[in-house]
Amino acid sequence: MRLKTWVALAAAALTLPFIGGCGNDNANDGFVRIVNATTEYSSLDLYTRDSSGNDDLVVSGTAAGAASAYTGVKKGSYTFDVKSSTSAGAPTPVTGTVTKDDHFAIVTYLTGTTTKTQFITEEETHPASGNAKLRVFNAAPSEAASVDVYLISSDCSALQVTDTAFASAVTGLQTAFTQVTAASAGTTYNVCVFAAGDTSTLLLDIAGLKLKDQEIATLILTRTSGGVLLNGAVLDQQGAYTPYASAIARVRVVADAAAAAQVSVAVGSSTLAGNAASPSVGDYMTVSVGAFSPTITIGGASSSGFTLPAIAAGNDYTLLVTGTAGAPAATLITDVNTPSTSTTNTVRVRMINGLNGTNGAVSVTVDGKSVGSAAFGAASGYVNIPPSSGTSTVH
Repeated sequence: MRLKTWVALAAAALTLPFIGGCGNDNANDGFVRIVNATTEYSSLDLYTRDSSGNDDLVVSGTAAGAASAYTGVKKGSYTFDVKSSTSAGAPTPVTGTVTKDDHFAIVTYLTGTTTKTQFITEEETHPASGNAKLRVFNAAPSEAASVDVYLISSDCSALQVTDTAFASAVTGLQTAFTQVTAASAGTTYNVCVFAAGDTSTLLLDIAGLKLKDQEIATLILTRTSGGVLLNGAVLDQQGAYTPYASAIARVRVVADAAAAAQVSVAVGSSTLAGNAASPSVGDYMTVSVGAFSPTITIGGASSSGFTLPAIAAGNDYTLLVTGTAGAPAATLITDVNTPSTSTTNTVRVRMINGLNGTNGAVSVTVDGKSVGSAAFGAASGYVNIPPSSGTSTVH
């Protein structure tokens, strides 16, 4: 019996090197996943492209606002193609090198009218105990070219001049992570994103973001339909993708009452316009989403009960106030402030008809270029026109 056992062990020892020599199909794999950081594409697929331009499917059907599971890919340099699962269109390529046993994310996002991708390595070393690591990815450079990001304990509206930005003038993906305090049970921060150098222009407010001890995460900023405000998401290294959609919108008041009357607009405890002269265009003000019930004062006479559409998160609006103190009118118009992507017609323009007492549609040209027509209290569509080197002529 002992002799048989020894012979069996010897045979096994002799065969082990032979088995290793056959090769293990997974021994040289790295791991890739796709992150669909859009709201526009309901499903995305990830492919690898070979030298002949042929695509091999790696990951299929990743929903908007989600990350896929990892798929093993042989180590080496690749061109990855991202395609919509549900609609035709050119693939969005990105190159990257996959290394053995390492993890990588391919983040797909939309900025302006262009779909883009970013290849991200998910192998950052862990922070010191009692800390997390965080970096910012501005994936909306067409809408917010440069942003400042604050992590504070108070509300974004209570930002102090002594508060220091966690990240300043972010234009793309930060290459380096920054350590922040993070208790074992998690440390809660309010994330406040502003246009760079302008703490009056709040672009995103994430209330109560909890960062945990040893967490490694990327804060991803993406566009909204309004073209200025931002959505957010947190991508945990080798972990979950958690969206934080915008919960704010912006409204500006166009005071256009008859007889040059002054206009004031209040929503709850917030003042959107105070004794604004007619005609005038106010600045955008941040408002809560949902039902919109302003109190409007024209020439000292206040009115309420206007039937207006609800405010949607991420949108910009113009509140056009017309009429008289005895017969006020209010129209809420959705604005789209996404910049023009044309290299020649770089100005986006439309007309809003606020001519009190007129009937029928009014047409407008700017420097001889038609920008459309609209009835009283309505807006035309947007058109792109060339920039002017001086004062434009409007007819």
